Amino acid sequence: MTGPLLALALAAGPELLLPPWPLSPDGDLVAVRSAAALAADGAAVEPVAAGLYRVVPAPGAARVTLRAGGAEISAPVEPPPGVVEIEVRTHAPVKGRDLAVEIELAVRRAGGEPDAEAAPPSIAVSSGRLRDLAPTGPGRYHAVYEPAPTRHPEVAVLLALVPRCPLCPTPRAVGHAIVPLSAAIDLPGHSEPGTRTTVTVAGRAFGPAVADARGRFSIPIVVPPGARFGAATSVDRSGNRRTTEIDLQLPEVDRLACTAWPRTLPADGRAEASVWCVASTPAGAPAEGAQLALGVSPGEVGPLARVRGPLQRAQYRAPAGGGGADAVVRATYPEGGAASRDEVRIALVSGAPAEIVARLAHEPVPRGATVPAETAVRDARGDLLGRPAGPSGAKEGFVAPDKFVAATAGAVQHAPLAFALPAGTELASLALRREGRSWVAEARTADGRPAAGVRLRFGGGAEATTDARGEARENGTADRETVVGPGGVRAAGWAGIAPPGARFELARTVEVALRPPSPVDVFASVEAGAIRWRVEDSGGRPLAERRVTLRAEGVELGPAERDGDGGRAAIRRGRGLVAVEDAETGVAAVVEVP
Repeated sequence: MTGPLLALALAAGPELLLPPWPLSPDGDLVAVRSAAALAADGAAVEPVAAGLYRVVPAPGAARVTLRAGGAEISAPVEPPPGVVEIEVRTHAPVKGRDLAVEIELAVRRAGGEPDAEAAPPSIAVSSGRLRDLAPTGPGRYHAVYEPAPTRHPEVAVLLALVPRCPLCPTPRAVGHAIVPLSAAIDLPGHSEPGTRTTVTVAGRAFGPAVADARGRFSIPIVVPPGARFGAATSVDRSGNRRTTEIDLQLPEVDRLACTAWPRTLPADGRAEASVWCVASTPAGAPAEGAQLALGVSPGEVGPLARVRGPLQRAQYRAPAGGGGADAVVRATYPEGGAASRDEVRIALVSGAPAEIVARLAHEPVPRGATVPAETAVRDARGDLLGRPAGPSGAKEGFVAPDKFVAATAGAVQHAPLAFALPAGTELASLALRREGRSWVAEARTADGRPAAGVRLRFGGGAEATTDARGEARENGTADRETVVGPGGVRAAGWAGIAPPGARFELARTVEVALRPPSPVDVFASVEAGAIRWRVEDSGGRPLAERRVTLRAEGVELGPAERDGDGGRAAIRRGRGLVAVEDAETGVAAVVEVP
């Protein structure tokens, strides 16, 4: 904004600029055309750039009051998560008989109406697997659940989550279902020949079966989850009746399912994910108020709190640094036994490039010499992103990430290094800025790479695809614009208010001191109470047998002795300077003994 325009804006008073949609519960950008700072009731406010703020509504807030100077406005907040209804169409499924269980899902908004714009739900199961998720109508899906191949009864806990956006911890909808899975078992037994035996499990009688001439019999029974004992009633040929308790010897089963969103987070010390868990009773009823425990490494996770029914939620916060690894959230349900545990992984990714680091084996570098180099690119938290490179085809400077070639003339060499993150396709965030007579959308992945080839739609309906830099343009002179992308990603922009640039490339020119070439180089240091040295030839190869002269000022040294590829002399007393001089050439290195 030019000076005259800014003066007019200030004279007209503060102007609060909101996106044309309700504020996200996970935060949205709000702009102020004024020197006044933004304040809010019912929300936290964080400055992002000049005139730009991130507003995060308080948990459960339906509206937020924003103020700047004398201006005030009330902004609505998106409603809480809706519900994913899960219906099991296969009645009373039995393992060993029902190899596939039909599942229907319906995504509904918080008010109960179908959510036709919802993305497909992500579904976690405590055992078995879910396959063939396919839409059947607006906000409706069909899937097939396959029980685990084990033959014992168990409980399948299904947990479904519809994301609001790739980096939004608050989902668009969430729901659960608990599916009791009985097991069909052939129960063998032995008794007197001709004896009739009936087995009762969970109030249901099976049989009778008659023992053969060898006294053997087998009774097909169906065991529901949670049944640990049965009763066998036998009547022999004489009419004698006997009832015996049977320990079915069933193993403990997993009665806990957890999931998390986002599945990928920047390791910036601020990004958050929601962890959701559901537990069941042994018989497959919802375990409301179940005492669950969470642990995580790395990062932090808060305690689980009940949301609705047996559904519980906790917040996970990523660590500052550690990109490239996974955070592992471990959940346990002590009352459910050792088998009731789950593990959720959240990928931690590095951030945008912030620093190019370059170190040479030694400086000054002899003109024309080749020396080892160490180069790296790190993000703001110190995570390694990769290696920078010098100009393509260069014969001098950083000809490789680990090799530097000095120029043949001059006292200082200016050696360029550059780095760029490769493009990705998984859109995670958008930013919008005005550039001349165009609006430019900037698409990024979770780890700061350009999101290329992503179709975006601007507020006026025009569509554009992001290029290799993750940018898409739309001509327009309006003072505000919006852009939306797949997966619920969106951004609003206002003329004269620019969001921070999402940097994905970096360049640096390294200044390297040069010196005339010499037949040898001498390197010396003070380490562990001794002077240590090494003499190398012009190619960097150590000359272990090379004779040196030690000249000390204010320092008493012990005798020189061999030390690997070089030598050493103990420091007996004193402080001052010590020169290590190659006896043949006079080339020397000087160190200070503190």
